[in-house]
Amino acid sequence: MLEIEAKNKFELAQKYFEDKVYVKAQMIWLEIHDYYPKNLQVLRNLSLAFYYNKDLGEAEKTLKKIININEKEPNAVVMLILVLEDQDKLDEAKKYIEFGLKKKLLDSHWEIKKKLMLPTIFSDLKNIDDVRNDLNKNIEKILNSDQIISLSIDTQLIKPVHFDLSYDQYDNLLINKKCVDFYRKIYPQLNKINYLKKNSTNKIKIGFISEYLTDHTIGKLFKGIILNLNKKDFEIKIFHTTKTKKGQIYGDFLEAEKNNQLKNFILPAKFEDKQKIIVNENLDILFYPEIGLSLEIYYMSFIKLATYQITSWGHPETTGNKMIDYFLTSKLIESEGSERYFSEKLLYADHLPMYYYPPDIKNNLQKSELAKNNIYSCPQTLFKIHPEFDEIIGKIQKKDKNAKIYFIKDVYKTYYKKLLNRFKKNKEIDLDRIEFLDGLSWEDYINHCGQASVLLDPIYFGAGNSFYESMFYGTPTVSKPTKYTKSRLVLGAYKQMQIEEAPIVNSVDEYINKSIEIANHKNLYDLKNYYNEKAKKKLYKNKDIIPNLEKIFKSIVG
Repeated sequence: MLEIEAKNKFELAQKYFEDKVYVKAQMIWLEIHDYYPKNLQVLRNLSLAFYYNKDLGEAEKTLKKIININEKEPNAVVMLILVLEDQDKLDEAKKYIEFGLKKKLLDSHWEIKKKLMLPTIFSDLKNIDDVRNDLNKNIEKILNSDQIISLSIDTQLIKPVHFDLSYDQYDNLLINKKCVDFYRKIYPQLNKINYLKKNSTNKIKIGFISEYLTDHTIGKLFKGIILNLNKKDFEIKIFHTTKTKKGQIYGDFLEAEKNNQLKNFILPAKFEDKQKIIVNENLDILFYPEIGLSLEIYYMSFIKLATYQITSWGHPETTGNKMIDYFLTSKLIESEGSERYFSEKLLYADHLPMYYYPPDIKNNLQKSELAKNNIYSCPQTLFKIHPEFDEIIGKIQKKDKNAKIYFIKDVYKTYYKKLLNRFKKNKEIDLDRIEFLDGLSWEDYINHCGQASVLLDPIYFGAGNSFYESMFYGTPTVSKPTKYTKSRLVLGAYKQMQIEEAPIVNSVDEYINKSIEIANHKNLYDLKNYYNEKAKKKLYKNKDIIPNLEKIFKSIVG
């Protein structure tokens, strides 16, 4: 390839990349790479193209080539560590952290990051216990040391473990409290005290803060509350981040602002600047729909930015953080004595705390597609699939010889490979009757739930938003709740729907038998129709929840 031709092609690929046409950019850079296999600029761009095309395997190989050519190549080690972490290859990621520290390519905060890395897919129960024990020891060692650590959230951001700790069988109150103390030690910024001015208006000023108030589970769960609160009594602010994607729900909030229903803010990147914007609004209540999903927003919750701060079941776990005053939940969800699992004071709504809009599906399934038997699906994110769930899969297959069980691959197609390897080691599981579907569009996802005979709720951390979506067709979900909130959301929904003989079970054997019973139901279409009708009446657009929540918010402010 002539030098001038290569330059022209390179510039064309760069233009495609800037326009986010990553596949075409990748193809051209691959062509140039064949002629210049050690050109670092081409390799850098290729690694980015592979990454944005969600081909983490090729991104990893390309980054390793770069490091082999020049081990001190700026950013290559950092990006490689992140790519390995995204593939759940933590042992290898930790080795590259050690390499980067030894070569002085990484600063000291990476040593802490290494100690806090948690796997996404666990190999077995022992793996879960070992990881938790190691994490606990690492946190306690730093907490008990006299070492002074002063990191910057803006430049040395460490992924919190709050989210990843949630998906097993354990109560996380104590370890979450310990993590809060840990982050306060390494980030002095988290100990700042803001001067809060009292709201001087007659309305209650309430702010909602999340990266995901758009076309995301969080947006779907909380859009209805935000839009339907009485604007005569409440002045509403929404705080998005620069990472918030511009979806339909985000557009609905912008439209509401045009109609003077609320005000949207895009929080800046810097931690201190975010605080200033929120504090300047003199909020009575700052509402976090979830705490743990977003790195940026997680650390915001450590600072008092409003008179009262609330979180809810966008992520149904306690924060362990004294700066969060309340956890909004429901009488329909919580077990007796559940207060002891929370650092926050529980606020009990009479209904599920959401005003949920029913899905709007254009290509509805036919009756024949809704009546098929023996189709089992667990259409949840794969990190919810606990090792004990493997037993349920194997026993369903053993008792129902016609059973076919579906899961959905993760975006990068890496977690499913680890899960598949775990299944392969289980002699009770017939892999020929398990299928991992490629990622589905939103409408295809709901139609898949409709085509299933029965939906399998993961144990320990169950379905939330997906249950609401599945009720568009009324496919029953079998659920085995524990005493913890994170497993009781389906139970709460069935209570609100007033389902007779809801498929809520207390043991693994009951779970298996009930799943098989529903999957082989002679009148499956009629059963689904019963659930769907109940959802229409009791689950979707529940107007009773709005005055209920308004009363709760008013009682807090006084």
